[in-house]
Formats: sequence, C-alpha cells, structure tokens
Amino acid sequence: MHFGLFSLLQQRDRDKKPREIYAEMVEQVKLAEDTGYEIAWFAEHHFSNYCVMPSPMSIVHYMAPQTSRIKLGPAVIVAPLYEPMRMLEDIAVADNLTDGRLVLGFGSGYQQYEFHKFGVDLKNSKQIFHETLELVEQFMSGSDAIEYDGEFIKAPETHFIVRPLQKRMDMYIAGQVHDQPMQKHIAEMGYVPFVTTGWSPIEDTVANRAKIVETREAAGLPTDEVPFAAQVYVHVTDSKEDALVAADNARYVRRIAMSMRGQYAELDGAFLIEAPAEGEPPLETIVQNALIGSPEKIAEQLIARIKAWKPTHLNTFHAPGNIPHKKVMGSIERFMTEVVPLVEKELGPLSKLGAPVPAGPRALAAE
Repeated sequence: MHFGLFSLLQQRDRDKKPREIYAEMVEQVKLAEDTGYEIAWFAEHHFSNYCVMPSPMSIVHYMAPQTSRIKLGPAVIVAPLYEPMRMLEDIAVADNLTDGRLVLGFGSGYQQYEFHKFGVDLKNSKQIFHETLELVEQFMSGSDAIEYDGEFIKAPETHFIVRPLQKRMDMYIAGQVHDQPMQKHIAEMGYVPFVTTGWSPIEDTVANRAKIVETREAAGLPTDEVPFAAQVYVHVTDSKEDALVAADNARYVRRIAMSMRGQYAELDGAFLIEAPAEGEPPLETIVQNALIGSPEKIAEQLIARIKAWKPTHLNTFHAPGNIPHKKVMGSIERFMTEVVPLVEKELGPLSKLGAPVPAGPRALAAE
C-alpha cells in the first residue's frame, strides 16, 4: 500500500491567479516526493474555477524534470473529451519524459457543462470511454501498428514513432463501481478501481469495494488480492480553527461538484457560485468524519479505514478550495512524518499491505 497526493488546483479566490496556484502545486509535489509519497495526481476539469488545470498531461510534462522519484499521473483523463490518437502520443511522450514514472488515471466524466462545450453528448460517455480503453490497450500491446473501428472512435492503420518507455503501466479507473462489464474488464487487465470517499462513513466505501469483489467473484476471478484505491481528505492540524477551515474547503468542493453533477450550477462568467448542497452536514461533523485534526485522531481513523478497505493506494487531498499554502505544506509533511509512523506502529510496514499493482495480466509495450 502507498500514498498519493491529489492536486485539484481550485481558484476559490478570484484575486488568486492561476500561475500562483500552479507555483504552489509545484512546491507541494516536490515536498511530497521528499517525504515519501508514491504518486502525484493532477485533476482535469474545464471552463470554470472548480479546477484551473484543463490538461493534466501538461503538468506531468512540466513536473517531469523537476522530480526524480515520485510517479506522476492524470486523475483522471476524461476520455470522451479527447482526440484519441493525439492522446496516445501524449501518453508516450509523458512516459519518456518521466523516465518511466507515468501512471494513468482514466474516467468517463460527469459534468454536462464541460461536455456541452466540447460538443460531446454526455449520454455517450460510457461507450466512448470503453472504446478509448480498448485503443489504449492496443497501443500498449507492442503491436507494430494500431487500427480501430468503433462506434465513436475510428483510426486507420497507424505506426507511432514514440512509444511508452514502460512495458507495464499502472492504470487506475475512476468510478464505474456498478458497471459490471467494466469491473470485469478492470479485473482481467489488472487495473485498479479508484473511488472518492469524501467524508462518508467507512461503510459506504466498504460497500463499494464489496460490489467490486462481487463482480470479480461472479466472473470467476481471484478475490483474495483485490487492487483498490480510495481518495480521502486529509488535513493535519492541532488547531480547531484550522480544522474547521479545512472542513469548509472540503464542503466547498462537494458543493461545486454536486451542482455540476446535478446540472443546477450557476456561474458568474467562469466562476461557479457556491450554494449549499442538499443534506450536507455541519462543519463539525465533517471534521469528525474526515481525516482532519491531530496526528493521533487521523492515525486512528486511517487504521480503521485500512483494515476495512484493504487499499492498494490511498490518495490524499490536502489542498481543497483555498486552504493557505503554508498550511497545506505543513499537512503534507506531518502526514508522512507524524501520522504514518503511528499507523505503522499498529499495522506494521504499510508497503507490505494491499494487493500488488498491477495485479493481473497486462499487455507489454514495445521496447
């Protein structure tokens, strides 16, 4: 089991410019590398302040020479919004620039607002996503050329001058928990199911994992070692005031995401207007339920989650909304230097827990 750092790059404050947000992200990723995080993940969203990074592969390219050990990846590539052949080339270039440190996150997308701007019908997102994965798999198969004739993606026979450096590339698939054919495919290919937990009860994620295991079992696939990744809010602080600020920013993310998913979002230009989401709890409840607070509190909660979820990977989200950069940096460092040792005191070395990744047969890329 290992940890990731998630960067959503939000512009909650109008006066804070994107280049400032990018500069802070660079420092956060460098600190994550120095303190032992395994992967730095970069989000993708379009045309609003919910996320000022429309091209996570650009960040991967930019961070490649500024890092040396930490893996870098998009979380996630919103597959239906891409020209697929260009996407394959971007993947190959990124893997070469990172010296084989690229990991891939893929998703089908959910924001009608974004799809509309790209002229893509959201109702076709699942099928386009499936076809994109098939194209990527063909690209990674080591075959001399690829050719594809799908309902939405069509590619003539094509040779590529640049191919990925890795023979096996870790791939994480967001959501799709109730899509049984997709979960079967994920299991067969050795991909990692990737879910977001928010501040939901532990049992909600247990149920999602159980659904994944059930699908594997029905397909006659192994269930003893199941790769599984989950994203969690984290803010390490000894201050009750700072904890409430972190909870407010986590709530901000959910408010905006829910409004986009429910297609009731209101915008002032490219800025989304924050409004309460149905059924949201008070900030004190978010602090209680999320990994927000002292190292001891977070360690206790993390131990319970690891035991219940048996994760391969936990992606930590330290910088939602507009939490001050200094506070984010402190949380990133203290999580590794103070929280993780407490967890390992109880559970032993975390690197020995969880299913190996990739956990199944994977196609080999060309040398």
